[in-house]
Amino acid sequence: MPNSAINSGHVDLILQATEIGHELKNIIHFPRNTGIDNDGTMPRETYQGIIKQLKARRNVDFSLYKENTILRRIERRMTSLKIHHSADYLAYLQDNKEEINYLFNDMLIGVTSFFRDPRAFDNLQRELANYIQNKSNKSLRFWCVACSTGEEPYTLAIILSEILGDKIDEYKIQIFATDIDQNSINFARLGVYPETALNFIPRTIKNKYFLLNSEQYELIKPIKSKVIFSVHDVNNDPPFLRLDLITCRNLMIYFTVELQRQILPMFHYALNPKGLLMLGQSESIGVFQEQYRPLSKTGKIYETLFVGKQLPPERKTSRGISLTTNNMKELKPILTSQHNRNKVDAELTNIIADTLREFVLPNAILLNENQDIIFTQGDNALLVRPTGLPSNNIFKNLHPQLSIDLRSAFHNIQNGQKVADTGYQSFKLNDENVWVKLILMTIEREGPLGRLTLIFSQIELPENIPLLTTDKQETSNQAIALEQQRLLAKTKEQLQNVIEELETSNEEMQSMNEELQSSNEELQSSNEELETTNEELQSTNEELQTAYAELRMAYEEREHQRIELDRLKVDLEHSNTLQHEAERSAQMGSWFWDLTTRKLEWSNGCYELFGLDKEVFHPSYEAFIGLASGEYRSRLEEQLTNLLHNRATQPFIFEALDVDRNISIMSLEAVVSFNDLKQATRVMGTIRDITHSVMKEKEQVVYKDTITYLLNNTLTASFVLDIDKLQIEYINAAFQKLLGYSEVVINALADEKLFTLFNTKDAIVFKGIVDKVSRSTVGECVPGKYAIKPKDSNVFMNVYANHTVYELNDTTGLPQKMLVTLFAAD
Repeated sequence: MPNSAINSGHVDLILQATEIGHELKNIIHFPRNTGIDNDGTMPRETYQGIIKQLKARRNVDFSLYKENTILRRIERRMTSLKIHHSADYLAYLQDNKEEINYLFNDMLIGVTSFFRDPRAFDNLQRELANYIQNKSNKSLRFWCVACSTGEEPYTLAIILSEILGDKIDEYKIQIFATDIDQNSINFARLGVYPETALNFIPRTIKNKYFLLNSEQYELIKPIKSKVIFSVHDVNNDPPFLRLDLITCRNLMIYFTVELQRQILPMFHYALNPKGLLMLGQSESIGVFQEQYRPLSKTGKIYETLFVGKQLPPERKTSRGISLTTNNMKELKPILTSQHNRNKVDAELTNIIADTLREFVLPNAILLNENQDIIFTQGDNALLVRPTGLPSNNIFKNLHPQLSIDLRSAFHNIQNGQKVADTGYQSFKLNDENVWVKLILMTIEREGPLGRLTLIFSQIELPENIPLLTTDKQETSNQAIALEQQRLLAKTKEQLQNVIEELETSNEEMQSMNEELQSSNEELQSSNEELETTNEELQSTNEELQTAYAELRMAYEEREHQRIELDRLKVDLEHSNTLQHEAERSAQMGSWFWDLTTRKLEWSNGCYELFGLDKEVFHPSYEAFIGLASGEYRSRLEEQLTNLLHNRATQPFIFEALDVDRNISIMSLEAVVSFNDLKQATRVMGTIRDITHSVMKEKEQVVYKDTITYLLNNTLTASFVLDIDKLQIEYINAAFQKLLGYSEVVINALADEKLFTLFNTKDAIVFKGIVDKVSRSTVGECVPGKYAIKPKDSNVFMNVYANHTVYELNDTTGLPQKMLVTLFAAD
């Protein structure tokens, strides 16, 4: 191990074991006075000198990397070399070329692994599968930026293999993996990794895509062949084009905001429409919200949005060095002497600009590099709001008659022309014929806005156009001829623009052809490796056939299990539907309480009983208690406690509040399960809304009490008859006085005995009246006249009688008892 470390060339000191402790103590107490100022930065001249040395020797510009990160790496190298001052270290760099390599390698923080952040790659696999399914062709191009030792691009190849399966050979796949470190690229090309690099990979992935080779794991050839490695500086070199996916994870955290705002537009230009961009967990798209749409916030996966024409982003130069103190001292007298004059000039300039903006060119539109509207001024009638998804692209929001001429003017602007216009065009605007011209100007800006385009709208009435103000026919013909000449010239100009765009596309195709040629060389070298491994593939073919047969059997078994699961799922859904309908018709719901996890679950019926939204309300013990009203809360809590101790009486009736604060009467019943220690483990129960039945029962009691009171206090003879039993259940005092029967005697006359009170003819009349009342409604009165035999008399007494419903059957809802009032007819 020590010899291997020494041979790697990355060891700073080679010491005996007895000397290591003393040297560590020296490093800990090494003075940190490295020439850093009190504000936490290195002197600017020294810092720029070190950056220039790295640029000159390794052709990598670190000027737009975060300075704190660069300073820490420089300080680390100074500590290793025991150099106290940064100026001395700059001199040491200039005299020792090897130290540039050590510093450069120290700048590179190659932290990577297979499936780093598995949840993010799960999201990527899902979004990538959707993208491939909607893709019109079978060509896939990925770019893995800052790939380090290659774990991430190989992870992309494995994910692709999992998505495409047996169809992977139908696709043309290219995964470009780039980094600025040649050593990392050389290591990644081998595709051989120690066992520790595969610790967090699922066993199924390891067995499927890796081969054990001399105590190390090597990726299988089909995966290695999908990845093309090359040295590439994303800050300086041109990007790969027509890409479907770019992964740039945990690289931009080392960049300044300025460099980040150069890289993201470059990625946007390199990606296909609706292409995918994957960033690290600590990175985001920042201000480029209109260029990217988030697909997965947790996975940091974005989809590119394209509006208008796609233009290559401009690269900004590195930040310059600020003026020195001596320069400022030389400029100060000049600035002081001209201060008052400049102030007056600025005020007069503002007066002129405000007047022009108000009276001459009141309508202005400001565009960014993507031709999106970022600011408008004035009430511009030429702007329209399109239907569908909102867009700020100028061509989506401008009057369609001006689109072609505007594109031509944009082409002139892009070719270096500072000011361009569309020429006057005549069309109808707001039911009025007008002549319209757009004037375009470019504005160069540093920082996040970049290059801007300013558009002024000039709208003129026909009478304000000099050539159209006369009524002469000859002048009108001349105007038509001039307009035709202008349109012809405009058409020629637009045709020339199309030709130039085609030439530009041809140049891009030529650069892509060179890229393909360089890839062809790598493919030729890979072809030789494929020829050498052909014999090994032939020898393992029989093993693969056997494994395929086993996999086929496993697949069929899995398919059978899937079908069975689908059937069980359908049955379960049917059962749930039946349960829901049953609960709804019975106005009840079921609930389950797991005392181990304190989790309370409700059926859909419980949510409907209380009028609660399943997506908003989450049942819990406390929330359940809170549904009871007033004093019933403590009683409900006591009931649940008694249930757990097996001393509760059931059912438990309580009042509850629904979502509208209405009071309902609920009946709760439950069954408790106990373990071997007689401890409650779970509770299953039902809740039923008995408000209607309780209220109906109360109404019946009140009704009966009222009728009883009336019967006992009236002078009219009355009795209550059970229609089904044909038995008189009740007589009042007036009935006893009129006919002489006691309640005991009259109750004994049940069924056919009841008709002994009537003669044969009147018995038939009374039966007809009973039948008619049994089919009547509450409140309907059936009058009648018949004769009744008094007690201890053979002379029948003629009476008039009224017959009404006294009580309904709870089950059938039909009349069950009848009230009869009698009046003597003689």
